Amino acid sequence: KHRINSLGARGECASGASACTFSWAAAEAATLVSADMDISNMSEEDQLKAAMALSMQAFGGGGAPAPPAATAAPALAMPERGRPRTFPRKDAQDVLPPCPRSSAKKIRAESRASDTAGTKLALSDAEVMELFRLVFGDKPEIPDMERWLDVGFQFSPLAKTEWGLWQRHGGPCGIFAPVQAFLMRSLLFGGEAAEADAVDPQRRDQPMALSGEEDSRSSLLAHALTTVLFQTAPTSSYVICQVATREPGSAPADFPSPAPAAGSPEAVAAAQAAAIAIATGSCSLSVSGRVVGHAAAAQHLLEEAVDSWLAGPCGVLSFLCSVLLSRSIGTVREDMDDMTTPLIGGFGHCSQELVNLMLIGEASSNVFDGSRWLGDDPSSGFLVKGIDGDRVGVPLVGYLSELEAMRYVTVGTLYKHPDCPIWVLGSPTHYTLLFSMRRSDAQLSREASLEQRAKKVFNDNALDEGSIAMASSLGAMLTALGIGSDRLAQAQQELVNEDVVLWQDFKFWTARQFGCSDGPSQASSSKLNLFLYDGQDPPGPSLRSIVVEQSDIDPRFAGGGADGDAFAATLHTRWPNAVVQVMPFAGAGSEGGGGGAPSMTSL
Repeated sequence: KHRINSLGARGECASGASACTFSWAAAEAATLVSADMDISNMSEEDQLKAAMALSMQAFGGGGAPAPPAATAAPALAMPERGRPRTFPRKDAQDVLPPCPRSSAKKIRAESRASDTAGTKLALSDAEVMELFRLVFGDKPEIPDMERWLDVGFQFSPLAKTEWGLWQRHGGPCGIFAPVQAFLMRSLLFGGEAAEADAVDPQRRDQPMALSGEEDSRSSLLAHALTTVLFQTAPTSSYVICQVATREPGSAPADFPSPAPAAGSPEAVAAAQAAAIAIATGSCSLSVSGRVVGHAAAAQHLLEEAVDSWLAGPCGVLSFLCSVLLSRSIGTVREDMDDMTTPLIGGFGHCSQELVNLMLIGEASSNVFDGSRWLGDDPSSGFLVKGIDGDRVGVPLVGYLSELEAMRYVTVGTLYKHPDCPIWVLGSPTHYTLLFSMRRSDAQLSREASLEQRAKKVFNDNALDEGSIAMASSLGAMLTALGIGSDRLAQAQQELVNEDVVLWQDFKFWTARQFGCSDGPSQASSSKLNLFLYDGQDPPGPSLRSIVVEQSDIDPRFAGGGADGDAFAATLHTRWPNAVVQVMPFAGAGSEGGGGGAPSMTSL
């Protein structure tokens, strides 16, 4: 109580004049040490100096209380950051196919046995309507429907961005950005958890250019789509389906004839007619395809589809439906905090549930690590679900959010430190892609890894949003971290106050038990060279060069990242106090040479 009341008093004084803080600290320090120090023979100036010195010791030299005193107990072995992801319900032979390289076209021309394997997809009209209600809700807006019915997967036509996906309609950026993330993972790092720190030197200068190489974009796109499906499907059952308009009285085929070219008047008219029909509750769209039992067979089907119907109208919507049916509609709804939430909201914008489904294979509603109970009693509270590292492992690619800079959400360490240095950047209205070509830029320090694990354990036992836990849960929390019961008494003595444990105290205490420092740890390099890709057209696909230079100085005083810069503020959630410099590199806007910050609000 003394410490909390003291901090409150100090904060109130600090909000006034600095002299108040100075005199309060001196008086408080003199009170603390008057019994231990003879100040009768000191001058007033010496008394003040002694009081201030002891005040700084008592309060750690700043506004935060000093952590409990360190103990001489030997350091423990560090817990693992996250277990490799497993799929216990999949067949042992069902594994993600290796990333294709220059021989991709030859592989696609080989045996077609896998393409015709599996069974025909059969959905009733009621199941089709349930599927689209999950996607668009009960009362979709016709313009939002049109955004999704007239778009497919196509590559950028602009020089030096040929490996980028081309988004010609607003809305589906929540699909394009995650797929682009897995595509870049395959392109830059071979899709494997390799130890190599850098990519091919030939690609280092032009990360998204197609020059002097065989055009294997379709094969790598199919592999990226397969990666999403593999993470999403809990069992060895993969649905590859096509959404198309249905003529009255016609039966859906396995794969209907190709639709009109995206953007053509015929395609727009067909999309508008289908949107009106669905908005009125009729079933004017058909969902057809096949169900296969191995990811390799799914990839064969997708390799054919990316050059045909996946590139045309309903192509993106077809893949989204394949993802949902592979996971099952019921499982997707169970993933979400609110089962009635549609995956696509206003203006065709993707929900956080849909983006998470694409990134980690689960439609969780939040981006923090682990799950949290809302309410004082977990038995009667409401469980809100985030990114569970024990179940999904370390995400292959990451996520950063402008909403964290606005203090609406908290992005967890798992998303901030993925397996590969690739992050989807989210804003309230748009998603883009940030990536590095140096693998170590995503690595988690020893201290941050422990903090991530300790935070998850604490959240699992917290009463609120992760700042306070009951003392009765302390033993379970230590056990979850691998700390033996022989240290429980020490932990109770040093951490428990009024029958509660505070997160900050718990973090500092566990850090010392594992031999880690109390201070924050930054990335291994103080200067990072990143790239930002935005496939939105208009204004057109663009690639920007981003230099992030980490510093202990507030960037507002260091010449980069001013107030109101949403992009820099978003990067600061991952690299605090970094100076951010943005320069055009390729695609739209690169000719003018302007270096303004990219927009985070394009639809």
